[in-house]
Amino acid sequence: MVCNRNDNVNTIDISVISKKVNTDDREEKIYEYEEAINLTGNGWYNRGLLTALSIGLLGMGIDIFGFSVIVTGCSCDFNLELWQKSTMLSMPFVDTKGRRKCLLIALWGSFLSSFIGAFSSNWIMLAIMKVFSSCFCSAVQSGAYALLGESCSTKVRGLYMLIMTSVLMLFLLCYVVPGYFILQMTFAADLVFVEFTPWRLLTIIMAAPLGISAILLHFFYESPKFLVNAGREREALVYLEKMWLKNRGQKNEYPVKRVTLKEEAKVRLVDSEKANLLVSLLRQTIPLFKPPLLWRTLQLFFLTTVIYSINNSLIMWMPYIVEAFTAGVSSEALSGSLCSIIMRISNVTASSDDVIVCSSSIQSRTLLSGVVHGVVFAGITLAVSKLASRKKAILIAFLLIPMVSSLAAVFNQNNIASLLLYVGMTMTNLCMGVLFAYYVELFPTSYRGMAACLGVMVARISGLGGVNFLGVFLSTNCSMTFYSFSAYLLCGIIVAAYFLPSDKPKKV
Repeated sequence: MVCNRNDNVNTIDISVISKKVNTDDREEKIYEYEEAINLTGNGWYNRGLLTALSIGLLGMGIDIFGFSVIVTGCSCDFNLELWQKSTMLSMPFVDTKGRRKCLLIALWGSFLSSFIGAFSSNWIMLAIMKVFSSCFCSAVQSGAYALLGESCSTKVRGLYMLIMTSVLMLFLLCYVVPGYFILQMTFAADLVFVEFTPWRLLTIIMAAPLGISAILLHFFYESPKFLVNAGREREALVYLEKMWLKNRGQKNEYPVKRVTLKEEAKVRLVDSEKANLLVSLLRQTIPLFKPPLLWRTLQLFFLTTVIYSINNSLIMWMPYIVEAFTAGVSSEALSGSLCSIIMRISNVTASSDDVIVCSSSIQSRTLLSGVVHGVVFAGITLAVSKLASRKKAILIAFLLIPMVSSLAAVFNQNNIASLLLYVGMTMTNLCMGVLFAYYVELFPTSYRGMAACLGVMVARISGLGGVNFLGVFLSTNCSMTFYSFSAYLLCGIIVAAYFLPSDKPKKV
């Protein structure tokens, strides 16, 4: 009897142990990161992060490109000459280096620099503050796309990036509209060290989205993918479970207990934290210019130069083109090809420079162009966001439309068609979100942030070149410039079509 009882007990113990081992095996299943992030779902956390980062990206666009409105507003207070205006307008393109911690530094740094700039006592201080603000802003675009892409499931990743880009398309509207109304005010408050005038108020209002985004970002987490790559798996799992809880609301039910990456090229960021800044930067930069990443880096950098150089050289003409057509599209003086219209506008502007030296208000043409640009391009980006899984097709389409428009603009003689063709040419800016989605997807986690940051630097340099060189040639050799645009865009289409990875439909 005793022996039998002991035998039964032993049998039961072995069964219990066997079940426990099997349970432990299930709990210790190692998930690949994409599986782990997909299990967190899509809910309030992702939508909140999208909102916070979209506001920050919009603030970046306002801070960099809206500085022209600030220069207009302060030109009378500081008695700015033409060369001083040009110097100040180039400040946002004096760039430097660039997931959550980096973004917080960038957002707070840019906001505080712009806020302090609002109380500048002279144009030199304002220009220096703009350099600091723009340098911090450089990390916002790359950091925002990287953090959003690594914190969302594959099902909505492309969609969210395009939505964030559609918000960015509102930047012109968001600084032109308040600028138009605020700069018409005439108040002046004595603050002892400076006189607080409308342009200073406008500077603070334009910096507000950066501060709002920074505050909101404190309620979100570091990229779990970044943490796994840095060897901080336990911390990544904590954040993944918190994301699961906020999205699905089911506590202690997140199945992932182990997570890993399936990437070959990884930098041990734990070690690089102990190294100095220069060594850390070199560890993340040099591999981008060596096989197997070199070819991909060159492809994306080339596409970046195509998109930003052409877009920036055209956007500077938008207020004048819109004003020309709103002044009277049926007038004979404005008829003809787009080049003839640009030449006439250029001649009128050149002959009237001496008259409008100290205008501190925004013209109605600038207000109208800002509203039209924001509504049209944000609407188009939102519409194509339904095709987010077709990034390659979208990129090629928004390079093909400007290429055809550039060629047609040379031969077209109808003024209404000229305006439509000009809008078609500026559609290169709709490629921005897709392009940086590729920066996020095509580089390993260790190098993704640096690749995107360098991409922003290439974009800034290309934009500066577009404004100062292509923009000038547009007013002197318009037809040849349009031909060059077409050839350059064709090269971009070839690179995108033959070298970027094919679109793969997402499995639901």
